[in-house]
Amino acid sequence: MRLWRPNNYLVANVVLWALTYVIVTARMLADPMPHAGDMAVRRLGMAVFGFVACLGIGKILSLLADQPVWRRIVAAVLMSVIGGFAYSLINYAAFYLIWPMWKVEPLSPISIAYTASMFFWTFISWCALYFAIRYEEELKEKNLRLMASQALAMDAQNRMLRYQINPHFLFNTLNALSSLILAKENERAERVVLSLSSFLRHTLEKELPDKAPLADEIEAQRQYLLIEQARFEDRLNYVETIPHDLRDVLAPSLILQPLVENAVKYGVARSNATVTIEIKAEEADGRLRLTVCDDGGDGAGQTPPKLGLGLENVRRRLDLIYGKAAELTCGPRRPHGFLASVEIPLERA
Repeated sequence: MRLWRPNNYLVANVVLWALTYVIVTARMLADPMPHAGDMAVRRLGMAVFGFVACLGIGKILSLLADQPVWRRIVAAVLMSVIGGFAYSLINYAAFYLIWPMWKVEPLSPISIAYTASMFFWTFISWCALYFAIRYEEELKEKNLRLMASQALAMDAQNRMLRYQINPHFLFNTLNALSSLILAKENERAERVVLSLSSFLRHTLEKELPDKAPLADEIEAQRQYLLIEQARFEDRLNYVETIPHDLRDVLAPSLILQPLVENAVKYGVARSNATVTIEIKAEEADGRLRLTVCDDGGDGAGQTPPKLGLGLENVRRRLDLIYGKAAELTCGPRRPHGFLASVEIPLERA
């Protein structure tokens, strides 16, 4: 059973205007005036107006949540100024126009501005409370996403051991090694053994970090493709385009492995011609784009109807680690082949 939890925004709003009402009323009681009880009731009505106005300000600020910080601050200040003047005008109407209790005073710009300046600070205080509560909620959400991503990273590692490092893969690698040994191509066989050892050492690491330098991720894929080259020989060509200044940027560990696996499975394995698999990294507007593409496949522009769990795993990990800040796109290339691209915020180690 899920426990009821109060809305922090509503609680803060109620407390703010309750304190404002108590402070203003206490100040008036310190210097008794006629009709004190009726004035207290009208001030309560003004507090209700302030509460409703703050609800509206909060709604607008929530709509601006994706805007830069400076725009949200400017919007908060402008709405606080408008709120202060609206409160001042309605306050004048409540005390001097609706069933006035004494002689009506003329509407003075100075008195209106004075009251507006007083309650401007109440509205700006509400905006500060709103930002503080939202920051706390975003921080909690980020921590929850981090814990979930850590669990999913381990799950991704287990998935990799299940459908990448499986008996079929090892059988193919050992079969390729046997062929190389029988053909007395000892140098190539040694390279395959070293690549397999390096790849297994990387993927079986006990504490695989959530994010690792791009150079480590590329090295793991390089070793994997070297092993596959032993199987497919001249049918598999590997190209990497990684600028030197991007080798220290951070990327989720093993995020490219399912994409490379798909390129081998659906591109190289289904083609009789030489297929080139390219891994490319690019920086644009403070974001990192990682692309895995091939020019293989079983026909022009044809792509497998289902890429399996690998692509879905990539999409889930990106969503948990980066939320809406990450993007996964994939689709056919022309005239043939397939392309998968991961775009994430640029972070350096």
